[in-house]
Amino acid sequence: MSGSRISSSRTESIDQTFSHYRKLYEEADRFAREVAEFRQAISIPAHNELRYAGHHLLQALDDSGTVADEEQLRRACSHCERAMYEAAEAGIISMLRSIAQFQKDYKDIVVAEVVPTYGDCKAMVRKAQDLLTRGRSKEVAAIETASEYMDAFRKLRDASDLLEDARDDLNAKLTDQKRGTRRFIVTTVIALLGALGAVAIIVFRLTL
Repeated sequence: MSGSRISSSRTESIDQTFSHYRKLYEEADRFAREVAEFRQAISIPAHNELRYAGHHLLQALDDSGTVADEEQLRRACSHCERAMYEAAEAGIISMLRSIAQFQKDYKDIVVAEVVPTYGDCKAMVRKAQDLLTRGRSKEVAAIETASEYMDAFRKLRDASDLLEDARDDLNAKLTDQKRGTRRFIVTTVIALLGALGAVAIIVFRLTL
């Protein structure tokens, strides 16, 4: 009777772990594809982790397809969590680079005049940078860290999309600013030449 309860309990534990694995794998695969939509290459480490997850799953199964090694199944779950983390970290770094290029492109104009939420975007960037600097904590569950990273990536992606959509208006503003600068320079030079001409006339008359 006792052996039956132990066997039943172990079976239930394996079923729960396998169900958890399927959920993690599907979520990790979906998120890796989500990141790949932005840039294919940055999702490679995540897909490698998913291959490792598949390998450990095969190691966990016996010839009949039954889970015989629960430890291998847990390792498969860990690789799924790692895949989410890898995809999110790579995505965050890529997004930060994209936004940094945007800031460089429009450093000479007031972006907030075109994008009212620009301050919020910069705050997201700082939080994401802090997140990367802090790194993974051994005291926090891997899945929690992965979820935090994925959330940061998605927020940065939305911010980046917002900024990229504003490029046409910002380019127009930049063009107007350059025209204004050129007009100011031309006007200043003409005024300066006029002043110099007036001074030259006065000096010429004084020498007569």
